[in-house]
Amino acid sequence: MNGVSRSHGVTLVELLIVVSLLGVVAMVATPNLRSADPYRVELAAKEIAAAIRLARSEALRTGQVHGVQISQNTHRVVAYKADLAASPVGMEAILYHPVSRKQVDFQTDTGQMTSGVSITNAQDPFLYATGRRKNLLFDASGLPMWIVNATGTTYVLQDGVVQLGHGNVALSVRVAPITGRVTVQ
Repeated sequence: MNGVSRSHGVTLVELLIVVSLLGVVAMVATPNLRSADPYRVELAAKEIAAAIRLARSEALRTGQVHGVQISQNTHRVVAYKADLAASPVGMEAILYHPVSRKQVDFQTDTGQMTSGVSITNAQDPFLYATGRRKNLLFDASGLPMWIVNATGTTYVLQDGVVQLGHGNVALSVRVAPITGRVTVQ
């Protein structure tokens, strides 16, 4: 040995530089963790709109009455073929999604991608001359309506709004009277 010994450690300055660089890399590499609330509400609104559209399209396709039930108490949405023999009108069969082949029966507040989204209507979402109901039916021509089985009387939809919310994010799914057109706002 020639008297000069070499140390194999690191200095405090070198250690601070490395830690600082790791901090900068971590900040850049960390995904944006902004709230997913807007996306959850939007997805729930799109799922509800799709359920309503499916019920209408099945009524048009088959020439039979189909409907959707939307409960603000349970946050449940079901698309179904109507049982006109039951009084009041009941569900003969739950519809299946044409692509996924799964039943169109879900809850907005417990869904994997819509967890926490609530149906925030204070009353049932569909207004008829007889009052509000949680069910919306479509006849063979796609007309949004309600049927009173005891009398056979039909009532055309006057207003249909499903309000959704999560945190401070809110959206509405609207069903137009007469045409049955569904929009998300």
